[in-house]
Amino acid sequence: MNIELTAEQQALQQEVREYMKGIMTPALLEEMKDDELKEGGGPEFRKQYAKMGADGWIGLSWSKELGGKELSHVEQYIFTDEVIRSGFAYPFLTTEACTPVIAAHANEAVRDEVVRGVQRGEVVIAIGYSEPNAGTDLASLRTRAERDGDDWVINGQKMWTSLANYADYVWLAARTDPDPEKKHKGLTMFLVPTDSEGYSCTPVRTLGARTNATYYENVRIPDRYRVGEINGGWKLITSQLNVERLSLFTHGQVDSLYQGVAEWSAQTDAPGGGKLIEQPWVQQNLAKVKTGLEALKIMCWKQAWSMDQGPLDMAKASTAKVYGSEFFVELYRLLLEVMGTAGSIGAESPGAILRGKLEFRWRVGSILTFGGGTNEVQRDIIAMAGLWMPRSR
Repeated sequence: MNIELTAEQQALQQEVREYMKGIMTPALLEEMKDDELKEGGGPEFRKQYAKMGADGWIGLSWSKELGGKELSHVEQYIFTDEVIRSGFAYPFLTTEACTPVIAAHANEAVRDEVVRGVQRGEVVIAIGYSEPNAGTDLASLRTRAERDGDDWVINGQKMWTSLANYADYVWLAARTDPDPEKKHKGLTMFLVPTDSEGYSCTPVRTLGARTNATYYENVRIPDRYRVGEINGGWKLITSQLNVERLSLFTHGQVDSLYQGVAEWSAQTDAPGGGKLIEQPWVQQNLAKVKTGLEALKIMCWKQAWSMDQGPLDMAKASTAKVYGSEFFVELYRLLLEVMGTAGSIGAESPGAILRGKLEFRWRVGSILTFGGGTNEVQRDIIAMAGLWMPRSR
């Protein structure tokens, strides 16, 4: 069976690839050399993000009522994949994972303010789920929201709140029922404006990417920023996480690294004569990467296609997450093995190859094994929801 994109989808792929060359301006590339701005948030990033909104590229699969074009999820995936391939710090968790859930469950005022703001490229949303004592087990979270008239008062702390240092809102899970029959039934979702009094954010340094801890000290927000029903947040969390687990593993960026390393090895002399790519072990490493990428590509296309048929299957989303995250770690290792010391030169050092992207991705690659839920728990989900086996814990 030959699985490939239609002619129209291939044309869209090429159109986006060419478009992103104009987005990745010299000014943006220079801005991204700053570690604080590598993942977005700088003025040039904001300018180009807004340009993408103005040009109608954000939310291709959304309804026309929300400013979208009602394209399929496969076409939405093609767009996101090409954007990330370009190296642009696209806030895909905002556009692909959070905003569709917000659009489906928020009131009209929030849809006008937040959803259409995202569509215009003016709004970025961070995700506030994990806490110091509630990571993968989100049902144990302690951040609380208490009703006070027409407002909610929020107190608590979140960890690993990526993008919070420049986000406009935090998509926040909070406990609204302190003593529910089952702990996951007492959660409610809110959008917290990051300019709210009592909100603060501090950096958490990882192996290369910045994430954040966020704090909520008597943060008061009006009820219109509640999304969905009171104590009905669990369904929204799981729906968002299923899409997030797929969104994390677009293959475009790693495919461009593979292409770059293959071209470099074809131009680089081997110690014993000839070109490096002529060495059997190099060919073997590149072949392992290529076959793994093709498998990931088909897996992601199928997942995107299935979203047009109905809700994304939880077990299949977790399968893509486990395979993608662990393959990425192995992919970076195989490619660095080919490049040797040349691949370990950081972007800011003289002689950096591929703008140091491989070295950076290798450092941060392991983060994906727990982002969106640890792989150990993903395997439990696959066993329960996909294989109908009993829970292990």
